Amino acid sequence: MYAVCIHAGHVVSYWNRPFFPEYCGDRLLDDHTVYDTMVRIAGSFVGISQAYKTIVDYYGWTHIVLLSDHNTEDICWYAAKPFDEVFANNENYTFTWFILGNHPTDEQLDDLLQQIRSRTRGCRYVLPHIPACYCISHNTYTTDL
Repeated sequence: MYAVCIHAGHVVSYWNRPFFPEYCGDRLLDDHTVYDTMVRIAGSFVGISQAYKTIVDYYGWTHIVLLSDHNTEDICWYAAKPFDEVFANNENYTFTWFILGNHPTDEQLDDLLQQIRSRTRGCRYVLPHIPACYCISHNTYTTDL
């Protein structure tokens, strides 16, 4: 899907026609010198992850768990990758990204849930419109949820 967005962006720019990519969240499309006729109607996944960081900072959440599938060609991967870039190397957060394979067993799911529970006290999630892609956060100073 994203390869189509990139190529379509080049073509419509060449033809000088407007481009309204509905589900094209690739950061390459943020380059307005290359995709000069593109109009974002929802923002990029990079922008969403940076907006989430603003919310995380506002509420003082420090432990973040991201859960996604393993398909690197799926929309979930494109949505999740910028979260890794924003939080993984930042010393202010404890960030864990769990990547599920196809058809996890009940035992694997139980183990995953225990790991999430040990890293967070409650759940808040983002990206609910994208199946199997959740970001779970918590504040280290409170236990109410």
